Formats: sequence, structure tokens, C-alpha cells
Amino acid sequence: MGWAILCCVVFITGYAVKRLLTTAWEGHAFSLKNFFLLTVTYSVLLTGFATVFTVLTMEGIEVMVVQEQVDSFWSLFFTAVYFSTMMLFSVGNGEIIPVGLGRWVSILAIFLGHVLPVTVVWTLIYNRSPRER
Repeated sequence: MGWAILCCVVFITGYAVKRLLTTAWEGHAFSLKNFFLLTVTYSVLLTGFATVFTVLTMEGIEVMVVQEQVDSFWSLFFTAVYFSTMMLFSVGNGEIIPVGLGRWVSILAIFLGHVLPVTVVWTLIYNRSPRER
């Protein structure tokens, strides 16, 4: 069951990133539509990576070392949400350390967390009209 959930999460997360990269951005850098699209995409990425870490841990694959005791599903999931947030919005690991396959998943999270905003900014700059430049 966990592997089916993992496949669905990877598909949904991939679709969210594709949708962000192929959407025509409004000409205004600070439009509500642009902000909403970026927020939804990052929310999907955050919960997607948290689900990946949770499912892999529950399947017996060690992907992160946590210094505190994790004793329930929700405790594990919210720890994974925190870890995913740290990977997407900074590079600090702090008290949770990726190990094994988790290192590669973390690298992907860090890459997406840093490349997507740059891509959005460059797209907005490129799509500006000559009058705005």
C-alpha cells in the first residue's frame, strides 16, 4: 500500500512542478494569481516530500535520523513535514539528518526549493514587455 501511495505522490508532485513551469505568468510580478500558484506548488512539494519520507520510513527504509522519539504515524509525518520544510526553504538539517536514500531525496528537495523561485523570477523578467524594461 505504501508503494502505491508513493507512486501517486510522485506523480502529483511532478504534475504540480510541470504546471508551475508551463503556466503563463501575469505581467505583474506581484499578482495574486502568481503568488497563489507558487504557494500551492510549494505546499504540494512540501507535503509530497513529507509523504515520501514517511512512507519510506514506514516501509523499513531508513531515510532520516531523528534525535527525538517518534512514536506514532502523525508524529512521524509532522517530523517529515518539518524536515521537508528545512530542505525546501533552507539547507539546514539541524536535528534531523538524511541517511541512505534520504540523502538523494533531500538533494532533490533542496534543488527544487532553490531552482523554482529562480525560474519564476527569470520567467517574469523574460516575459516583461519592452515598455517595462
